[in-house]
Amino acid sequence: MAAGHDVIRSIHALSKDAADEDILAFAVMDGRILITCDSDFGELIFLKGHAPSAAVIYVQFDPQDVEDIVPRVLSILAFDNLIGHMVVIGDTTDRMTLFPKRDLT
Repeated sequence: MAAGHDVIRSIHALSKDAADEDILAFAVMDGRILITCDSDFGELIFLKGHAPSAAVIYVQFDPQDVEDIVPRVLSILAFDNLIGHMVVIGDTTDRMTLFPKRDLT
């Protein structure tokens, strides 16, 4: 647990070679928020129509030290309306986008 959050790394839940589609499917099935440095998850959800996880937090830049990003991620995790959104953490600013509505018919 990190700061009271139930954290699972995809390499421990699946494998180090798991495809992005499998990681996303696991996050959806387990009701998880996906935190990633991989832009492919946005493409899977917004362009290819894959079901989104509860939320996606995409760290768009390489921090000098991973610990530098933790306070920003924790502040986003505390946001009341995070579920159903993709958040992009940039060098200095963040942006939030609502997931597309899916046609379930």
